[in-house]
Amino acid sequence: MPIYEYFCEKCNKKFETLVMGNDKPVCPGCKNSNVKRLMSACGFVSKGSGGETMSTSAGGSSCTGCSSTSCSSCGV
Repeated sequence: MPIYEYFCEKCNKKFETLVMGNDKPVCPGCKNSNVKRLMSACGFVSKGSGGETMSTSAGGSSCTGCSSTSCSSCGV
């Protein structure tokens, strides 16, 4: 079951919630159901040739403020 990030358009709060099946998320602050799902940084683990962890998530990179939909577009 995925955890998604949402933005409440009524109280401007960002929040994460577990979404099961056809459940509709509700803002935990104001209980508003008019929320938009946000694009989240995906998590991954990359192993080097010696088995060491090289990177653990896109959110930990130097381009966390990037608004692109693909990391390959910034040339990093």
